[in-house]
Amino acid sequence: MRRPRIAIAELSHETNAFARTRVDLAFVERCGIARGATVVTRAQDTATVLAGFIDIANELAFTLVPLLAVWITPAGLVTRDAYETLLGELIDRLETAAPVDGVLLSLHGAMVTEHIQDADGELLRRIRATVGQSVPIVAVLDLHANISPLMVEQADLLIGYHTYPHVDQRARGRQAGLALARLLDRTIHPTPVLVKPAMLPTSQRMTTDRPPMRTLMQHAEEWERHPRVVDVTIAGGFPPADVPEAGLSVLVTTDDDPTLAAKVAEELAALAWDLRHGFLGGVATWEEAAEAIRHTERGPLVLVDIADNPWTGGPGDSVELLRFLLKEQVRPAALALVRDPEVVDECFRAGIGATVEVELGGKTDDLHGPPLPVRGTIRLLSDGRYVNAGPMHAGVTVDLGRTVVLRVEGIDVLVTERAESPIDLNVFRSHGIEPTEQRVIGLKGKGHFRAAFEPIAERVVLVEGPGITGSDLRRLPFRFIRRPIWPLDMA
Repeated sequence: MRRPRIAIAELSHETNAFARTRVDLAFVERCGIARGATVVTRAQDTATVLAGFIDIANELAFTLVPLLAVWITPAGLVTRDAYETLLGELIDRLETAAPVDGVLLSLHGAMVTEHIQDADGELLRRIRATVGQSVPIVAVLDLHANISPLMVEQADLLIGYHTYPHVDQRARGRQAGLALARLLDRTIHPTPVLVKPAMLPTSQRMTTDRPPMRTLMQHAEEWERHPRVVDVTIAGGFPPADVPEAGLSVLVTTDDDPTLAAKVAEELAALAWDLRHGFLGGVATWEEAAEAIRHTERGPLVLVDIADNPWTGGPGDSVELLRFLLKEQVRPAALALVRDPEVVDECFRAGIGATVEVELGGKTDDLHGPPLPVRGTIRLLSDGRYVNAGPMHAGVTVDLGRTVVLRVEGIDVLVTERAESPIDLNVFRSHGIEPTEQRVIGLKGKGHFRAAFEPIAERVVLVEGPGITGSDLRRLPFRFIRRPIWPLDMA
């Protein structure tokens, strides 16, 4: 019997419409595009959705047809040229591979381009037009997806992560592969219902190990044990995409039972609305952070600036956290990271051991604070490449570009060419810094850092400097989101 031929691909971007960095082809290429067989070799043995696809293909004797894979670092709008080129190549590869029996996709669900607001929906529409109505398409989405009716319409099944930090990506990839097998066998007939309450929560209180998201996920997983329920996806959404579909989504897919799907979706959406105020807060003032430092006994205190989070589209070059640590005279401390290619160039010219005086950070725009004059000693120069230990993205190689460890008044600062969110202890260990020996660890993030850093922390404190990725959505000049919407327009 012929083995099913299953195409797999990844085209993932979380777009912050307010970020000034455009995602052009050069930006995408720096993120690393895998093509053909390289899609498999790069993804296998990693904690990723693609690895889950590969697992199921091996277990069920699918013939994998790898097309293209790229995970694009969150930033601003994707240019028309970059999107059309990437999607055009994906479609060309899919047409060349024809016929295929099914398609498995790893998407984000919050990509926006210069010319298309619902870029993931359009991607699915073009893939559907290529393979036809009879070939099943199953896509895995990020927990921060802005799910649209077009996305639901064009895919046979959408499956979202259940965790934030996203430590279940491989499991969700496996789930998608198993669901595709049932679609091929015609043992399920998906009937999805999407409900979107008028909610625009931010993600600092969206982690799934604590309320309110834990409560929602527990109810979702209880419903998934129902024999007629295929999947329950609760996506918190991504506000700074600034699109009509931004915000929380409840997507329930049943096996040929739309009435049940509607009942469950409405019930969970009502619960989300009742719990909405639990998504607010969770951010300390700088004065409270200073008090936390004074009361830290053994450390490390993990101090996180959520307003310049590169994985929410921040430029990564704010120095407000460093400015605060210097003011508080914290020793020892380590900070990841400040993106500043100009300072990296200067340090590489000066060499290890040299002392430099530089204007650090604050160069991308005027939204994330001014540069900081510092005098520091160059402790280490590296290519900025390391492999995540996990649990999130275990086995995935990270490339910060050329990286400098600059010691400024007892604080080790990672200065990099590229902006990335530090989610793994190896961001420090690969640069000769042991995080468990620090009194304070400074990070830029929202929630992903918790998977690796919370287990070693005496305490975690979130703060919010100037920037476009924080919790105060009133800072952002929205143009396209649906109104009215909580918390901007209603209590």
